[in-house]
Amino acid sequence: MVGSTVSVAAWSKDTIALETAIARLRDSTRSIDSVAVGAAVREAWAAERGDLSPRLEWRDVLDAYVLDRGLPVLAAAADSALIDLGGLFLWVGPATRRSVGIADPGSALEPVAGVELHAGAISTVSGRGERRAVTVLASSAFKAAAWASALFSLGCDQTMVQAARRRITVVCADSAGVRWSPELQSRVVLPPGRVP
Repeated sequence: MVGSTVSVAAWSKDTIALETAIARLRDSTRSIDSVAVGAAVREAWAAERGDLSPRLEWRDVLDAYVLDRGLPVLAAAADSALIDLGGLFLWVGPATRRSVGIADPGSALEPVAGVELHAGAISTVSGRGERRAVTVLASSAFKAAAWASALFSLGCDQTMVQAARRRITVVCADSAGVRWSPELQSRVVLPPGRVP
């Protein structure tokens, strides 16, 4: 995770064990063999994507994969934790109801929507020359980051089709509006000016 910023907010009754676990998480993400991790990520993605072969931002996906591999160290010491890896959020602990904002692809300071994270990870890909944002909720940082990157390249119409077909939980925003998977019906909140 060279050059990536990771923020960790963690809670535990044993602060010394928690501090040690955070240091071990940090150390585990620094001491990786990037060639071996790259090969493992490509293999994992091939198994996950099936017959779909979209474009990915590999650096983001690699970092998420490395984070997933180091996570058990933190999970063993923390009662709960929220990890932020450059906009990818990962929750460790019992179910929660944390709201995560999705920035408007045309104005990063304005939210296009908010979605409740109950468990696992949430990753948003936006911009890249397009006025579109794709947010994926998944059980792991790797799956959230990989699918957000992959689906972004398809556009919102195809994103919604592929998400339904593959049972991926997604929110997609573009000039046509904000759309989401049916299972998010009570978990997506639109700002007052965006409510249909």
